[in-house]
Amino acid sequence: MFRFILAFSLFLASIAIAQRADALETQPPATHVKVFLQENLNASGGQIPTTPELIRVLKYFEKQSGVKFELIILPWKRAQVETLAGKGIIFGFSKSMERLKHYTFSDAYIEEGVWAVTYGSPYPDYRSIADLKGKTVATGRGFSHGLEFDQVRDKLFTVQEDSASVASRFRKLILKRSDLMLWPVRELSRHAEVEKYLNTTVVSDANDPELQNYHFDVSQKPLFYDSNHFASAKGHFEAVLGKINTAIRRGKKNASLARIMHGYH
Repeated sequence: MFRFILAFSLFLASIAIAQRADALETQPPATHVKVFLQENLNASGGQIPTTPELIRVLKYFEKQSGVKFELIILPWKRAQVETLAGKGIIFGFSKSMERLKHYTFSDAYIEEGVWAVTYGSPYPDYRSIADLKGKTVATGRGFSHGLEFDQVRDKLFTVQEDSASVASRFRKLILKRSDLMLWPVRELSRHAEVEKYLNTTVVSDANDPELQNYHFDVSQKPLFYDSNHFASAKGHFEAVLGKINTAIRRGKKNASLARIMHGYH
């Protein structure tokens, strides 16, 4: 009798192990996706380190969406090409009329003001988009600053696309090769806060000692407003964007998204 019970117990155990193995084999693997980030170069041409604030935000979305991110830093136009080829999704992407034709966008995870940055006197008092008429406006290569910006670029003003080097963009302002530079800032909404952040943190990260001797001015208020998104090529990674949208909506509802975004400028 003992042998029978022992044999029967071993039999049941073997069935349980087999069922568990089958369950593991049929369980879908965790979702992995390449996430393309914008290259940001210092004066020496080296990549400015990814900030802890950005890493914290990306880890939040990983956890909340259940999607594992493989982070890849690329020149911004190259990141867009890779995304359109269906090789991954892009983070920190703004909408434009042309992009809406080719990309699927997630919900906005944050809105930002886009400020005018200038150097020298007399101080140009840019208060509205109309004040930019006839000006040369510097932006990063491959950048958009939202739909309103997209509608007036190269019509009301001339856009000068600069390299990913932060230092070179500031130097062009000093040399008067552009009238102003557009700079998006999240979270901060007061002129004094934005100007202090630009002249300390941003200039410091540029790793150009000579820039420390200059003071850059910021417009009294943003000239444009923009929103940031994850995006993919149309027809690609729709399930991933769906998971991210669920995370964004849940995060807005329970206020966890606002908390994690605090300090992410």
